[in-house]
Amino acid sequence: MSLHWKVMTDAINQIKSVPRMLQDLVFKTRNPQPADTIEVDIVVGNETLAPFVTDTEGGRMVGGTSRKERVIKTPRVRPKKLIKAKDLYTDRGVGISPYVPNGAASLEAAKNEKIAMELLDLKNIIDRRMEWMCAQALTGTMTVAQDNIAFVVDYLMPAAHKIVLAGADMWDTTTADVKGNIQTAADLISDALDIEPDLVICGKTAAAALLNRVAADKWFYENSARLDPQGGFQWSASKAFLGRAGGLDFYRYGKSFQNAAGASERFIADDKVYVIATGARFSIEFGNILDLDAGANIVGEYFAKQWTKPDPSDMNILAESRPLPVLWQPEAVVEIDVV
Repeated sequence: MSLHWKVMTDAINQIKSVPRMLQDLVFKTRNPQPADTIEVDIVVGNETLAPFVTDTEGGRMVGGTSRKERVIKTPRVRPKKLIKAKDLYTDRGVGISPYVPNGAASLEAAKNEKIAMELLDLKNIIDRRMEWMCAQALTGTMTVAQDNIAFVVDYLMPAAHKIVLAGADMWDTTTADVKGNIQTAADLISDALDIEPDLVICGKTAAAALLNRVAADKWFYENSARLDPQGGFQWSASKAFLGRAGGLDFYRYGKSFQNAAGASERFIADDKVYVIATGARFSIEFGNILDLDAGANIVGEYFAKQWTKPDPSDMNILAESRPLPVLWQPEAVVEIDVV
């Protein structure tokens, strides 16, 4: 018997995901939308000073913020799995006894547990793709090139916000000025947006070079004891937290994913550092999901359904999401190539 799509959709939205650093620390706002396109208004700040006026004259007109409007179609991800009857009814699940003490009731419970486990895996696959999209957004451009689809989303990051160090300035040299590099990036952000950066995310090699400089640069110190008072997961209490300096939290991001060729690849390039003002506007916008089985325009982050095939007796489970990470203020991020 197949579960209704509403049950499956509610289940996948309720399943707790594993922590994802970029989604938890940067792209924290999540907005489901009732359309499959998002109107993205990229805002560039106005750095002019307010003009003085005399006591007898009226106000003087000043320029507004510059805004570049674009309509972007939300990318669609829709992974599915085939589960054979044998897998549901005869194969022992992970951590489940091979014996069924309560007959059909326990067999049905075991089947549902296996379905839930596969549904969780589908959600993790989607969340992993979403994290990749967030990482791409931080670079200023998201490029997708598959055999069935190709597109580019340009977030209009200013060229000055992509810094490449060279020679004696690189962080794996004894002459590196790490503090000065971070301050330069911070100034770029605060000058453009009047928002101070508060977060630095380092690739694996960049983080190692940073830690090698800790003894020389006394401005950097470790403070990993801060915990969430509500008892939840707190990134500043994780092993990814490196320390704090100048009002900035430093993190190491060394996680990998498997690309289409089957090779391991980093979410954040090993040699990159991202200085970020999380007080700027970041979000993940979710397009609507159209599905004939649901007979509805679904506004939400995730959709799921299942169906069976009579011969051979198989079950399919499917999940869908239409996420688009957006840098509404691209000047809130500076990318530095440090090693």
